[in-house]
Amino acid sequence: MTIEFNTQFARVDDSLINVIREEILKISHRFKDISRAEVVLKEDSRINPVENKICEIRLSVFGDDLLVHNRSDDFRKATKNVLKELKKLINQLTIKQGKPADIITSTVKV
Repeated sequence: MTIEFNTQFARVDDSLINVIREEILKISHRFKDISRAEVVLKEDSRINPVENKICEIRLSVFGDDLLVHNRSDDFRKATKNVLKELKKLINQLTIKQGKPADIITSTVKV
């Protein structure tokens, strides 16, 4: 799997990039069909000058592309929200494909 980072002149801490890389690797270990991950961290004050930090993550899954982005006043907050949403999407995708998910739910009462 290839992980590509694009920070576009933004001042991003290396520890944040390491956290993103580790989380994407955890996701890829759970869902083996991911072939590529693209991470974009940029600043854009055209829409909202206060919340100008943007995190976008695109996962290339065989047959699909999953794109999640978030806008916040801090890169860490935006990244946290994006990773949380990606985990939800991957769980839904694994259930849809019939693969076991991390969370097992049952309606059977014992």
